[in-house]
Amino acid sequence: MADPVVILGGSSFGAGELARLLTAHDGVERPILVSRSHAGSPVTSVHPHLESAYPDDRFVSQVDWSGLRGVSRIIVFSAMRAGELAGMLGSLETQWIGAGVDDRILLIDLSADFRLEEGRGFVYGLSEWMRGPLAGATRIANPGCFATALALGLVPLARELHPRDVSAVALTGSTGAGVTPGIRTHHPLRAHNCVPYHPFEHRHIGEVNRLLARQACTLDWSFIPYAAPWVRGISLTIEARFDEAPDQNRLATIFRTSYAGSPFVRWTETLPELTWIVGSNRCLIGGCCQGRRAALFVVLDNLVKGMAGQAIQNLNLASGWPEDRGLGQWVGPYPV
Repeated sequence: MADPVVILGGSSFGAGELARLLTAHDGVERPILVSRSHAGSPVTSVHPHLESAYPDDRFVSQVDWSGLRGVSRIIVFSAMRAGELAGMLGSLETQWIGAGVDDRILLIDLSADFRLEEGRGFVYGLSEWMRGPLAGATRIANPGCFATALALGLVPLARELHPRDVSAVALTGSTGAGVTPGIRTHHPLRAHNCVPYHPFEHRHIGEVNRLLARQACTLDWSFIPYAAPWVRGISLTIEARFDEAPDQNRLATIFRTSYAGSPFVRWTETLPELTWIVGSNRCLIGGCCQGRRAALFVVLDNLVKGMAGQAIQNLNLASGWPEDRGLGQWVGPYPV
């Protein structure tokens, strides 16, 4: 029997991607989309690209949790803004206890609220490097989009090649800033422009450092993100310096070996481009060497592998399902 799904923050970009991708997942029911600001409105009024899959669905302001008492598990995705789930989790848990479903909730948070938390029971969900802890997990903190790209590139590099120092620069599309217009998303300010922000102190750095420590890696590195003029997709460049000249073939072997069992991460001999991955849960990594330096190039879709797709990948891992269940389809360049 398919599991019911609830998406909190149902009007966000992440929620729209979750709803789109979950239409291809045969292990779950069509999601209930919760949005207080759009309650009663058709889902297609906010997500018109979902018309064929959600023709008559409407946003709801709250969930009748007691009406779900007869199911064995309820999957809850939170696609709300940072800080919102943390502020209401206690109230939600009280509702779940009152409805008698508290022991049946699998909660996956797409925000930053619990990525660095200790003692709240959340597993950090960088799928490729946390498969063991994710198995059977009931509380999952989905990684940030930059953190996903950075970790997928940095962990194999740090574990196997021990670079002396590393610098990373990434450009991301406007959807990474969320659905509410702001200075980094307003079109007249972002179009034909490329703006650095939070240099050396972006909050995703802490996530990556925690994961590196978990993998017993030490790394001297820095990170500068840029707000780029496109809508979706991250293009990351990592440059590393070594005491001895790295070998191109060994670099390729390390990444192929590291992700041999990963259906969505692939080393490519041709330097990867954004248009090859937009709309999919894939991450492509390529690289080159010169002297004592190596450069890695990582591309992924910030709304899919960097958010909603990875959340579904984590659902699969927590459930003991095939990791690519519901995510094997190829969807080409797609609007928000």
